[in-house]
Amino acid sequence: MDFKRITLIGYKEFQDHITSRRFLALLFLMLTITGIFVFKEIGSYIEDLEEYSTLYSYSFFGLPKPVNIFEGIKSGIAGSSIFGSIIAITLGFDLITKERETGSIKAILSVPVYRDEVINGKALGGILAIALAVTIVFVLTLGIMLIYSIVPDLNELGFLFVFWLITILYLSGIFIMSLMVSSFSKTSGISFIYSLMLLLILTSVIYSTGDFAVDTIMGQEPSINTNNMGLSDPKHYQEESNAYYQRRIELTNLVFYISLDTNYRKTSIALTKPKLYLRTQSEYNSESPDPTLSDMLGKIWGYVLFLIAYPIAFFGIAYVKFMRMDLR
Repeated sequence: MDFKRITLIGYKEFQDHITSRRFLALLFLMLTITGIFVFKEIGSYIEDLEEYSTLYSYSFFGLPKPVNIFEGIKSGIAGSSIFGSIIAITLGFDLITKERETGSIKAILSVPVYRDEVINGKALGGILAIALAVTIVFVLTLGIMLIYSIVPDLNELGFLFVFWLITILYLSGIFIMSLMVSSFSKTSGISFIYSLMLLLILTSVIYSTGDFAVDTIMGQEPSINTNNMGLSDPKHYQEESNAYYQRRIELTNLVFYISLDTNYRKTSIALTKPKLYLRTQSEYNSESPDPTLSDMLGKIWGYVLFLIAYPIAFFGIAYVKFMRMDLR
């Protein structure tokens, strides 16, 4: 395996991606949708700032932070919008099927290049295209904030850098997933359909079934009339209620680790709105200090681990399939 040849193949694939009309069209749509959510977050930030500055106002989460605005990127990529995921799929669903349909894969492998260099180069080119798209989204968001004179400090820039990496990692996982599906499919159309189906399974289906599974396992939540607890025993009720919700949070986190977009949404909220994330985990009150980046990374390392595991597993499968593929 020659890394120089991998780089050359990756650069060619990168050029093909960023000059294709479908990539540019979907990038424009993603920028438009993400921009809408970013402007919404800017409006909320300004309103919260004005309310906080009034004499008798009170905010549970304290002074709003510029980093909160970047939560709009999460909403545009993996929230109400799916254009981020669609871009990642369109980059990979026909990388192998197109070569097989046109017969060009035989011509590629007839020159002094190995199969592993081809699959590695194609993966590298797609990831570079995703990194470019994500960078454009982040730079434009930062530019819009500067127009409104909203400037993040150095500590928040650390949060934003990690969020940028996490976003690239999430979309790269979907891209590698579609590359894996392409290695198994005979036509590009079938590959695209199967990629969408697998994306829905790893996101909506797992999320819905996981939520139902947690409700089934946990059963009914404690109440005053449960376990013969009367109004004379409120302390016992409070302890049992706290234990119930703590177990529920732990079980929910465990179940949702396998949901690809849930991992991204959780890490996104933790990095853009850390106080809100800690509040959902029952680990924050109005007197708590501002969480640091290392604090939040310690809370979300499990989600990050699964975001790393998915593309590694997908690429491993795609690699083995491509190396054993019959090109006759």
